[in-house]
Amino acid sequence: MVKQRLQGTLESSARLRNERGQVIVLFVLLLVVLLGMAALVIDVGYAYYAHRSLQASADAAALAGAQELPDPVRAEAVAREYSPQPGGKNEHAGIDEVTTTVETKCLSSIPGCDPVNAVVVMERAPTKTFFAGLLGIDTFKITARSTACSPCGVKPLDIMMVLDRTGSMCQTSTGAPDPACTDLNNARDGMKTFLQYLEPTTQWVGLTVLPPASSKSTRCNTPNESYYNNTSSAYTVVGLSDDYSQNRVLRTSSNLVATINCQKGNGRTAYANALEAAQKELETNGRPDVKNVIVFLSDGAANTGPTYYPSSSAYRTQPCRQGVTSAATIKAKGTLIYSIGYDLDAVNGGANKCKSYTGADESPSITAYSAIQQIASSPSAFFNKPSPGQLQGIFTEIAADLARGTSALIDDDAQ
Repeated sequence: MVKQRLQGTLESSARLRNERGQVIVLFVLLLVVLLGMAALVIDVGYAYYAHRSLQASADAAALAGAQELPDPVRAEAVAREYSPQPGGKNEHAGIDEVTTTVETKCLSSIPGCDPVNAVVVMERAPTKTFFAGLLGIDTFKITARSTACSPCGVKPLDIMMVLDRTGSMCQTSTGAPDPACTDLNNARDGMKTFLQYLEPTTQWVGLTVLPPASSKSTRCNTPNESYYNNTSSAYTVVGLSDDYSQNRVLRTSSNLVATINCQKGNGRTAYANALEAAQKELETNGRPDVKNVIVFLSDGAANTGPTYYPSSSAYRTQPCRQGVTSAATIKAKGTLIYSIGYDLDAVNGGANKCKSYTGADESPSITAYSAIQQIASSPSAFFNKPSPGQLQGIFTEIAADLARGTSALIDDDAQ
């Protein structure tokens, strides 16, 4: 009996030793698996971090490039400057061998592509692994893609457009009558293109004209230069409006769009009072803490002034210089003025040489080109279209300049 118990005890002890050996083997195998999983977690986590860093760099590069649109060459160059590739402004010390591709494109879903309105940046880089190499995985390949458009951001603005609708807008550059009013039509098309860039909920727009209308209710009638002489005449024929478009499609029923479409040309030119009327609308009906903007277009020299001023008044004797003076007062209040000189190569009757209301040259002499250039807030805010032609490009440039700093990242796959 004692012998049998001793033998059983020895057999039990042997079984325990065998089981302990099996547990050690299982533990070692489990430890290898756990370490492998931990290694993969570390490597995958680092790859995720590297991807987020690369994506942030691609976003920054696309946004920086988009602010240079619609110039595709400059947009691509600036996007590369902000890329993480060697020498770029967003170079990452921990991410090597980054390659960058940049392209510009036209997204038809965003109005005003001239010639491009989006920048696409693609960043690619391999990331080294710390532990996954034990499993034969030496690198992860990461890719980041970003698209930014411009002008497509939204900056609150109150904008007054000032339209020269004088008789020369319905003449050829030689002074011959143009029943089609080609120049005026080009101006209308340009202004409507401009509106397509804007967001009416935050960017309000109104219209001032010269010569003025006898009243707002007659804004579509053929103007008469005698309206300059009435203090009750309406220069601002459409106040600041927020109903000119919906989903970036112009609403022809809106007062602003309908008034642009119905303008007729007649009469002589005087800048100053129209500019002052535009500023008054901004001050009276504009919103506080919103940037004020005037976009002024004229095709020639000022040559008249209201008779309710004395005959010695600069409004009458120096109508071009008075326009410059009035603009200076407006700019001093913080309003940004863009000016467009249109068809300034016209030769009819010295159209672009500024004259007194008497017909004598302004003294000292000044040209329409110089006056309209000085009306602008800066040289870059002056646009010259010396001969007749489409104006959409110039209005596009103005819209793009207003949108600088408001470029936006988009999902162009959904466009």
